[in-house]
Order: sequence, then structure tokens, then C-alpha cells
Amino acid sequence: MTSKRKSGPVVAVVAMVNSIHVARWLAMVRDDDTRFIVIPVMDAPPVGELAPFRFVRGEDDIHTLQPGEVGIFDHSSISWAEAGAVEIGAGFQREEHPAFASSVQLFTAHHVTSAIRALDPDLVHSMEVQVAGYLTLEAKRRIGGTFPPWLLSNWGSDIQLFIKLPRHRTIIHRLFNHIDGYWAECGRDVALARSLGYNGAAFDPLPASGGMQIDAEEGALPPSRRQAILVKGYHGWSGRGLQILSAIYLAAPRLRTRPIQVLFTGSQGSRAISEIRTSTGLDIDAAPHLERHSDAMRRLADARIVIGAGISDGIGTTLLEAMSVGTFPIVGNTSCASEWVRNGRDAFIVDPHDTAAMAQALIRAAEDDELVDAAALRNREEVERRWDPALNREPVLRAYAAMIEANRASRSS
Repeated sequence: MTSKRKSGPVVAVVAMVNSIHVARWLAMVRDDDTRFIVIPVMDAPPVGELAPFRFVRGEDDIHTLQPGEVGIFDHSSISWAEAGAVEIGAGFQREEHPAFASSVQLFTAHHVTSAIRALDPDLVHSMEVQVAGYLTLEAKRRIGGTFPPWLLSNWGSDIQLFIKLPRHRTIIHRLFNHIDGYWAECGRDVALARSLGYNGAAFDPLPASGGMQIDAEEGALPPSRRQAILVKGYHGWSGRGLQILSAIYLAAPRLRTRPIQVLFTGSQGSRAISEIRTSTGLDIDAAPHLERHSDAMRRLADARIVIGAGISDGIGTTLLEAMSVGTFPIVGNTSCASEWVRNGRDAFIVDPHDTAAMAQALIRAAEDDELVDAAALRNREEVERRWDPALNREPVLRAYAAMIEANRASRSS
């Protein structure tokens, strides 16, 4: 690929268009001269926060994008039959991610390869590993030596958990041999990448979402004057919602005055909630899913405590959002939370399988007004300093420019 464009650089972002993380990242950088085109990896409608956007099919369409307008590559010119035949011919089968149900339609490596060829970008940025990263790895194999410089961001459990799974380990090793830049969420994952033999550029860790504009009015009420407890109730390949519900059962005598709302409940969680409510008399119920992120943030800002834990995580966006609105967080010790908060002071960091420890953490946070109010002030200051899109924007744009320039220099030498 040889770019013929004379205007600003083009970054192709291989990612999920329905992700708030992707929308926030692009909101942080999109007003620059650089044009951003999202190559979807999932057949899903774009998240509303991605607007303004327009569908594009090639370089000519890119030139018509308005300042700040994001392009989304239109895969519709490639039939699923064609894509399936190409994948069979190439002998490629992407390793599955347990988070995605069989009903979710993921695009193929042929879709991603065709998009990169049509766009001829100056840089490819894959946001997330097991879908976007694996598809980009295969696209690079097919395109060969003219493939643009490749930046990889990992989210949450992408490396820390999946490197332990034999069917993923080999792919992750190959991936780190082929990327040109790496953006981790936390220092833990940079060290892990180095241990896997990666010796390329590793930029200073940033949350997957880049940053979020914090509403000064949201979370203004001190947490000591709030009542609700929010629970991330998801229980599955990573989340351990049932363990949290067990902890709530143990702590029930000390939580009777607190309304408890449980998010993301499956059938098992719903049954457990009903049993806890019947046997303890707690005011506990499943909380409805809120489509608008602003509504979800208001609900979080009304809570005194939020608790969520799983077998692996990165920073955890819920942690950062809770810090931004003064809600006291209780999180798993399998995350990178310790890089942002101090256990026992700014948050409680617990073993996701130690229900007794989680119960004690809930009781302390529910009863200690001084603890939660002091933590709210410190946590808000921390996210204002480290999760501000206005502050994080420049390092990202510099990294993009450095990778593009290094590639141009190497090709001209």
C-alpha cells in the first residue's frame, strides 16, 4: 500500500462500533487533522456517542468527511457467503471469545482485510485483542509487507487472562511479534507483554476509554448522604456476581436500611436475588438496563457503594466512573485497581471468591461515613488528573504521529 493522499493522516480503528470505550477514545482525539475510520468487527449499530459519523467505502469517501466526523467502514459490499468462502480457502478460523453469544454476528478477517486495502490508512489501531486484534493479525498476514504500522490496545482481561488459555497463548505470542506499538491499560500488562518477548514501543498506560468529561454537578451529594448499593451481578466467564450476592446474604443484618440494585442479572442471579429477599427481608432487586449512558451515570452517582468483581480485569471502567461521582468502589484484586486506588482508604480491593471479605467490605463501606466521604474527594481528584480527555489527548496524538513518521522514514531509507 502506498498512500497518495496529500491531506492529514488516516487512522483505521479496528473495533466494536457499539462500544462506549471506542466512542470515548475517538471523542478525545477526533477534532485533530487526523481522520479516523472505524472498521467494525461486529455487525451491530454504532453507539450513539460515536456521532457524528458517516459510512465510507474507500479513500474517496474519506476526503468528504467533515472536521470531527468519524468514518465507519461499510462492509455491505462483501456478502457473508463470499467472506465465508474466503475464510475456508485461507484455512482461517478465529479463536472464539467466551463473552460473545452465538447470536452475535462477528465480521471475518476477509472483511477487515478488504477494508484496510480499500482505505489504505497510515496507521491501524486495533482496540481490544481477542476479536479486533486476532482479525487484524490475520489481515496483516494476508496483506504482507505493505501493511501499515499497527498499534494494539488491550482491554481488561485481554492479555492477563487469555495468556493462561492454551488455545489463545500461541496467538497472543504471534500477535506481540507483529505489532509496532502497544497501549496497555495498566503497568501490569506492559510487564506481561515484555515477558512475552515484546520489545517494541509501549506507551504510558491509559484507560481503554481514554478519558471522560466529568460533570461537576454529578456526584455532588456526599456519599454519606446516599443510601443505595449497586451490584454488578454478571456471573459468567469472568464476572463473579453470585459470590457478591453470597456476600450480601452474609452481610444482610447490617444492610437492612440500604436499597440494593443488582445490574446484569441472569437467570441464576434472579433466583438468588429472590431467595435473598425472601429469607433476609432485604430491599434487593434487579435493576433495569439503561440504554442511555447518561442515565446509567446518574444512577451510579446516586449510590453510596458499587461492588463488582471477577476472575480478571484491567482498570475497570466502572471503577473510574465511580471515582468520578464519589461512589465508593469495592473491586476484585484480579484487576489493576491498585494502580489507581489504595486498598482500605480509597476503595476496598478483595478476592472475588472470598465472600466473607466482601461481606466485611460492604458492612464497613455502608457504616463508615468518614471513610466514604474522604475517599470521594481523593478519588475525584485522581480521575480529574488521569482520566481527563483534554490531558490524555496530546500523548495519544503524539504516539500516532510518531508511529506514522517512523514508518515513513523506514520506507524511504
